[in-house]
Amino acid sequence: MPVHTPSLGAPCWFELASTDPARSIAFAQAVFGWSADEQGMPTGPYAFMANSTAAVGAICGLPPGAEGAPSFWSAYFLVADVDASRAKAIALGATPFGEPFDAPGMGRGAVLADPGGAVFNLWQADAAAGGDFAMFEDFSIGWVELATRDVDAAQRFYGELLGWSFKDSANAPAGTRYSEYAAGETHYGGLLQMTAEWGDLPAHWSLYVVVPDLAIALSATDAAGGSVSVPAFDAPGVGRIARIDDPTGAGLYLIELAR
Repeated sequence: MPVHTPSLGAPCWFELASTDPARSIAFAQAVFGWSADEQGMPTGPYAFMANSTAAVGAICGLPPGAEGAPSFWSAYFLVADVDASRAKAIALGATPFGEPFDAPGMGRGAVLADPGGAVFNLWQADAAAGGDFAMFEDFSIGWVELATRDVDAAQRFYGELLGWSFKDSANAPAGTRYSEYAAGETHYGGLLQMTAEWGDLPAHWSLYVVVPDLAIALSATDAAGGSVSVPAFDAPGVGRIARIDDPTGAGLYLIELAR
């Protein structure tokens, strides 16, 4: 499959900050077959992970100031000017975490929490197109989802900040609101309304990895020292889904698409 070129406003990179990068890399290699190209960065080793097509994301250690935090995946969204977009996000009610940062030869980023508390990243790439990577294919990220207490507020924030358009999904479970978002003409994910059943879990972004056979991927997860945190279930019209944790506790959804 051709590599994917994200448009402005789209998810453009995915990163696991791990308490034990070596274990997380070994797990991803065993379950997804990803290769690792480890390079030195000012903050420490940074492993670019790739499937058979192209890069799918990266695995690194916890960032400065996050010592003691659990492992976590994060998504970056492409903007033309990270400083201007960061200022706009703050004006719209976002909370910044530190100052923007530079990755020499790659781009400039910023970390914020949206008004609902979900943490996300902005990214201004050195390359005008934002770089090419694998997405929407087996063993790559195929969906980027926000669980939020207020879908309408999230639509207003991200629509204004990133230019997204929205459409409520016809495949949402009964009694649950699910709004898909698009950057340009491409649907990249959804906004899921959190209900009382979620308890005090904060709003958050989640990533879905497309797998050709969910049962095989779950078996590989167990064999590689991971665990299944949400057992496999059917999402009518979408596919079969489960959530897994790697040996350091970093969570990802797996989805075998209805084909």
